[in-house]
Amino acid sequence: MRASRADHVPLSTEPLSPAQAPTRRGGALAVGFITLLVVGTDLFVVSPLLPAISRHFRVSPGAAGNAVTVFSIVYVLGAPAFGSLADRIGRRKVLAAGLVGFAVANVLTGLAPSFAVLLLARVLAGLTAAAVSPSVYALVGAAAPAHRRGVWMSTAVAGFLISLTTGAPSGTALAAVWGWRAVFVILALPAAALAVVNLAVWPDMPRPGASAATAPVPIGLLTRARAVAVTGLWAFAVYALYTYLGTGLRTDAKLSTGPVALALIVFGVGAVAGSFGGGRLADRFGARGVATASLALVGVMMLLLDLVVRAPVPLLMIALFLFALCAYPCLPAYQAQLVSSFPQHGGSLLAWNSSCMYLGTALGSAAGSALLSMAGFRAIPLAGAAVAFLGAFFCAFWAISRKSE
Repeated sequence: MRASRADHVPLSTEPLSPAQAPTRRGGALAVGFITLLVVGTDLFVVSPLLPAISRHFRVSPGAAGNAVTVFSIVYVLGAPAFGSLADRIGRRKVLAAGLVGFAVANVLTGLAPSFAVLLLARVLAGLTAAAVSPSVYALVGAAAPAHRRGVWMSTAVAGFLISLTTGAPSGTALAAVWGWRAVFVILALPAAALAVVNLAVWPDMPRPGASAATAPVPIGLLTRARAVAVTGLWAFAVYALYTYLGTGLRTDAKLSTGPVALALIVFGVGAVAGSFGGGRLADRFGARGVATASLALVGVMMLLLDLVVRAPVPLLMIALFLFALCAYPCLPAYQAQLVSSFPQHGGSLLAWNSSCMYLGTALGSAAGSALLSMAGFRAIPLAGAAVAFLGAFFCAFWAISRKSE
């Protein structure tokens, strides 16, 4: 894969010595990792707090769940707009402003006097998260050395994935000591601090389109939709299964609460390992090939899981670990592919990609719910496998033109 000059943007407008450059870049990457960890924790911490929120405001559990729903809807709708804005005025500025707004949203959530105010606060949280996450991915992708872009993207993604396994238990523990309101106020503190830190570590990078000579060639709606469809199909397949994995392990595998919790931890460990490994594989073998292989293996592993769901527990645990290990290289590898193929539209394309991931997750969860009620849990991995194989085909032959590489 050829790297254009736009693939790599230096991390400073002042010259850095060879000894200084890796340190500066590594510090920026670490800040990006922590930023996504905080944003992800805010997303995943809400679910275990819903019963307490429901009791406090005297609303039904279903109504309390709207706190998660409105966050996701606003994120899906807001990310593309913020991505385009970041490409025009600078990703660093949008990131910092988003973190300030994110901190305000969490304070408002923690201090909300009514459930209506809490929902408005979660709307603001989703909107500002839509400004933060794609901006971090775009900055990481632009700043990474071309030959290590996969590793950098996988490190950033790992920050979000680790929050998947740490957000719920840490939030539950804090709520048990200080109450659910304190969780959101505490999360606001690192978000506000990170707004300042991100301004310090990321440079004011020159914007594509700053002059007529460097103006980016517009890309059409169909090209954007094709480019991000792969991530939507991946999210549909993976999260149709993951959303109801706990249910299936109880109903079909007949596991008790302890083994179910262990299985989810095993899945999370496999997901983080797969993300890190996917970046290294993408740098070595090419991002498109790794993303395609990951999707194909997702399909294979889903078919295997359908067969072993009632197998002995150790075999089931191994299958879940391997499924996550095979599934999660796709996301960082494909993000690296997007940055490489569309360097001048990195912010907007990664924002569209994030929106498509959330949309795919929502549609996959809805499909999983329908399949669970109509045909039982074992129908979910079969449907997910079909979608994953379709995603692998799209990734290999249709999503991004070879001329863009």
